[in-house]
Amino acid sequence: MNYIGIDPSLISTGLVVNGKIFNYCRESDATNKSGLSKWFKLCEQYATFRYISYREYKDYSDGELTKLKDYDKITDTIISDIVLNINKSEPTKIAIEGYNFGASVGDLIDLVTFSTLLRKKLYDYISKDILVLSPSTLKQESCKLTYDPIDIGVKKPKLVYRNNSGIAGGNFTKIEVCLSIIESNLNDDWSNHLRSIRSELLSSKSIKKPYEDINDSVILYNFLKKINS
Repeated sequence: MNYIGIDPSLISTGLVVNGKIFNYCRESDATNKSGLSKWFKLCEQYATFRYISYREYKDYSDGELTKLKDYDKITDTIISDIVLNINKSEPTKIAIEGYNFGASVGDLIDLVTFSTLLRKKLYDYISKDILVLSPSTLKQESCKLTYDPIDIGVKKPKLVYRNNSGIAGGNFTKIEVCLSIIESNLNDDWSNHLRSIRSELLSSKSIKKPYEDINDSVILYNFLKKINS
C-alpha cells in the first residue's frame, strides 16, 4: 500500500510519500547569503527541497493566467515526485489538508485554485482514494495519534482527547501539533529529529517553516497508516 500525506500551500507545501519527505518552497525563503537558512539547514538531511517560483505580471488579467501557469508547473513537480516514489502495482491512499477559511480572501482564492489543480491531478494520475481533512480535523487527529482518550461522561461514555497539558485537540496550534509528534510513539527519522531539537523548536512562539508544513503532512501520512492498519 502507498500512503501519501499533503499539506498544500502556495509558498511551502509539505509532502510525505511512503515515508519520504518533500517541501516545495521559494529559494528566497530557504536560503540566505551563506546558503540554507537556519531551519532549512537543520532538516536538510530529512527532507528534499524543491524550489518554486512565481513570475511577475503586469495587470489583473495577466496575473490570473500567469499564476495558473505557475501553479500548473508546481503541481506537475509534486505529481512527478509522487510517481517516482510509489509502487504503481499497489493501491494508493492520499490524505490532503483542506482550506483554512480564516485566510484573507485573496490568499484563499489563490490557494483554492492551486489546491483544486493539485487534487485534480492526484485524482487523474495517482489515485481516486483521496481523503480531504479540514484543518480542525487534522488538529484533532494529531491529538488522537498520540494521546489516550479521557472519559468525561457521567451516565454514558463521552470521550475527549487532550494533550499532556490539558489542551483539547480542537484547540491545537502548530506548536501542539509539533509536540504531538514529539510525544508520540512514532519511531521514524523525522519524529526522532524533532525530539533531538525539541527545546529549540518549542522555544519560539511559532513553529518555523518548513517544519510547520512538513509536520502537517507527517500527521496526515500517519493518520492514513493508522486507519488502514
